[in-house]
Amino acid sequence: MDARDLQARLAFGIRVSEGDGGLRVSTQCLFPSNSAVAVTVRGEGSQCVVSDDAAALYEIGGRRNGMTDRQIRALVKRQGLKVQDGAIYSPVVSVEHIAPAILMVANASKEVADWGLEHLRLKSRRNFKQALADLLERHFHDNLKNDAPIVGASNKAHRFSHVIYLPDDFRLLIDPAVNDASSINSRVVANLDVKMVGDMKTRQLIVYDDDLDWSSSDLKLLEVGARTVPFSRAEPEIQRLTA
Repeated sequence: MDARDLQARLAFGIRVSEGDGGLRVSTQCLFPSNSAVAVTVRGEGSQCVVSDDAAALYEIGGRRNGMTDRQIRALVKRQGLKVQDGAIYSPVVSVEHIAPAILMVANASKEVADWGLEHLRLKSRRNFKQALADLLERHFHDNLKNDAPIVGASNKAHRFSHVIYLPDDFRLLIDPAVNDASSINSRVVANLDVKMVGDMKTRQLIVYDDDLDWSSSDLKLLEVGARTVPFSRAEPEIQRLTA
């Protein structure tokens, strides 16, 4: 591995997309739940502000978790950052300083979440579907398609949250499932219909949120549709299926 290859690999986990009134940047910094810290860059011309949009608070239970702006401000003031309504944001910066501002705000957001969990005895509230999407983006960005229609044996097109396209026309369909009757039923029906096509080059995986309580009967029902794994063990299983 040379310097250019390493630089490309390090940049692989950073993604930029259109967001709420600005550009949404998913960074390589991770919250306690292992979901990527994302910040938003807003501004006009050469002047911008970077904000976490209160992501640290939502990571640890939302705006009603008891953590105040004053507490957050005390944690981030040394970095020269500001706080309003739970959002951590930078002062106005020029385009030349956007990159360090993004890193500073993302790291501060993570540190606030860490502090809240440790000192306020709060529980991290993982955004399961976003955490799964972040995991796949980190590993498979170049051959990943989200919200893809896949036609089943009934000739009906089912929407799959994530499809990883592999060499020799293989593909892996990845479906997130939460502990809700409608979610369980829809994912089982979609996966079973696609499985009945009998395409040997299509692999399927249902990933369920193991932060939630599941009955053995519901998990067995998911397995009727496709191989099923908890999110906490999804990464090695996905890597195995795409190797």
